[in-house]
Amino acid sequence: MAEPNLCSWLSQQRNCPTESTVEQALYDHIKGFEPFIFEWEALSYVDLSLPPNYFSAGIKGRKWEQIAAFSNCIEPLSPVLEWCAGKGHLGKLLAYQHDVSIHSVEWQAELCEAGQKEAEQRQLSQHFTQVDVLKGEGKAALKSAKSAVALHACGDLHTTLIEQAIEEGLAYLAISPCCYHLTQYAQYQPLSKLGQQARIQLSQENLTLAVKQVSTAGRREQRLKRIELAYRLGFDSWQRKVTENDCYLTIPSCSKSLLTEGFEVFSLWAAEQKALQTYVSEIPFDGFEALGYLRSEHVQKVEAVSQYFRRPLELWLVLDRALKLQESGYHVTIEKFCDKALTPRNLLVRASL
Repeated sequence: MAEPNLCSWLSQQRNCPTESTVEQALYDHIKGFEPFIFEWEALSYVDLSLPPNYFSAGIKGRKWEQIAAFSNCIEPLSPVLEWCAGKGHLGKLLAYQHDVSIHSVEWQAELCEAGQKEAEQRQLSQHFTQVDVLKGEGKAALKSAKSAVALHACGDLHTTLIEQAIEEGLAYLAISPCCYHLTQYAQYQPLSKLGQQARIQLSQENLTLAVKQVSTAGRREQRLKRIELAYRLGFDSWQRKVTENDCYLTIPSCSKSLLTEGFEVFSLWAAEQKALQTYVSEIPFDGFEALGYLRSEHVQKVEAVSQYFRRPLELWLVLDRALKLQESGYHVTIEKFCDKALTPRNLLVRASL
């Protein structure tokens, strides 16, 4: 639904508006607007012993910190099922810190083999099984578990765990959801009865907003993202002129090194990708880089408004998962298991019977 007053306000902004400025504009121009405020449960940390330094070998620093923070916030019951485990880094830490046996399930055979080798070297109570949980192959593992954990399992992977864990009457769940848009459904299918009553329709593109954040990206990465956006929009302005087709033209992803070679080199590459190189001699790229930067400034202003709703949308989706568990008889808490600077996906759903 178009909001002309809000659009007019946005067009008058010289710089990208801040979150507080956006909130005030929403108050001023959207009738009935109220910010979404969520009262968090108090975090309860477990006093855990630190593992030897070799436990974090081969794991990027930020990822290891996420795993450690997750472990500190949960109290799994043995035996524990590690869902979509990868190489089982979380499971290894849980086995060491919580003195539990771990069954790690993962669909990539090479990750299972590598994880099993590490577990045996460290003499941990952890074993791996290669399964495709989306095909129902994780149900057998759920039957023999008392609790299950999933750190950043994407989309249908973690909703499948929730649904199947409820069916099996699992005693304890600890899930940090991620990538809500990675689902088989074109339109979001709420899990809870209350969510199904909501007058809201969310496409996969809408769901992408919930994870669209670059707060953990380094300065170089953020700078290259800004350059790439301007280059893509500049090229798009050029292709609209040469093809006389006033629609955005999607081009493939490119290596970051290409962006350092300048707008013209990028545009020549993009023209080749879309078989438009014959137009280059007729209409050169002069002036289109500046147009791309102008368009990117407008996009960033619009995204500043949409980004305001990113966290409320993510909370709505997490609440839908929590309500599904609560409706099924679980006691459920939603917490932040770490600071958002460590990972924007810092929400933890804990459920126990």
